[in-house]
Amino acid sequence: MKPSILYWSDALSARLSERAAADGHTLVQQILRDEAVPIDTLLDQLAGDALILECKEGQELEDIAALERCTAVQAGLPVMLLAAPRSEALLLAALQAGVREVLLNPPELDAFSHALHRLGKLKKSSNADPQKRAKAVAFVSCKGGSGATFLATNFAHLVAQAHKKNTIFLDLDLQCGDAVYYVSAGPNKSNITEITRQIERLDNKLLASSVLHVAPNFDLLSAPEEPEASYAMSPGQLERLVDVSASHYDMVVMDLERVVNPLTAQALDMADVVYLVMENLLPFLRDAKRLVEKFREMGIEDRKIRLVVNRYERNDIIDVAQIERVVGLKVSYTIPSIFQDVAQAINTGTPLVQVNPRSPILDVLKEMAGELEPEKPRKSETWLSRLLGV
Repeated sequence: MKPSILYWSDALSARLSERAAADGHTLVQQILRDEAVPIDTLLDQLAGDALILECKEGQELEDIAALERCTAVQAGLPVMLLAAPRSEALLLAALQAGVREVLLNPPELDAFSHALHRLGKLKKSSNADPQKRAKAVAFVSCKGGSGATFLATNFAHLVAQAHKKNTIFLDLDLQCGDAVYYVSAGPNKSNITEITRQIERLDNKLLASSVLHVAPNFDLLSAPEEPEASYAMSPGQLERLVDVSASHYDMVVMDLERVVNPLTAQALDMADVVYLVMENLLPFLRDAKRLVEKFREMGIEDRKIRLVVNRYERNDIIDVAQIERVVGLKVSYTIPSIFQDVAQAINTGTPLVQVNPRSPILDVLKEMAGELEPEKPRKSETWLSRLLGV
């Protein structure tokens, strides 16, 4: 372990540094706190793989609020908090901010050693766990006007809010993408091609400074307002963007333009699931058949394609059986046609759940999200469970 420490007391820092070294760890950064320097500024300077933070009495909640902002950017950063006294309100606030260890300040050296050891095990576990990498899903429209962007944005919002997954939405319809307007007043201060121009220095901090924070757990990186800006983006840049996103989020949702080109091919290859969105109308049926054939030529396996029929009307001439026969894939989901709710959501730039939380469309989106849920791991012991004896 190579943690950083932000401290008020030189004596404390020296004691903890000596004990960490004896345990085989190195405090790579020892930053003396100063009343004149905001804690956010110090947190931006972190270089270690864990953080030890000493709090002054009376300033604990302010420090925890800053920590929450930091851990939202540096997902998975193990944090040890040194504070006195440890009230119930403090413990709960620390838990919500993602703090893994809370010790009395100054800590007993044995307790410090054990806590540092647990942080080290946590870090190794997160690095070794393949499930730590985010799921990546792609939405593709069979034909313009299928409603793929509406479904993609509301799917992402639902995953972030209902499933509490830290979610990023990448609008990869670089010519005509307007996903930002489906869930916000838009436009964003940055966009997807601006960030890829700085691809060599892309990390979680740059990514966090470029996204639009739509809602808790939900960030969006919009397409450029000017279509010509898209020409600068390459498949390699996209691969790097998705890799960085996947390492710091739980879910990556990509909205793709339907023309298959090197950029969309790269996105499709990196996606775990591809939602192919159509309507039960003849033009959509023809284009869905063509796209599925093209996907197969590209080596995209049928098992990762989900055929989604939007605005589905059961009494229409073309039914599910005919779609499956022509396209050559099973229909995974049918989205009911509820014009009023959808129109209000789109026209106000509001997620559907805020327009009508009982909409049947949301039931289908929940089913889609549930398919991606991994098996829940066993609960691991935390400082709170040890404290409460549960």
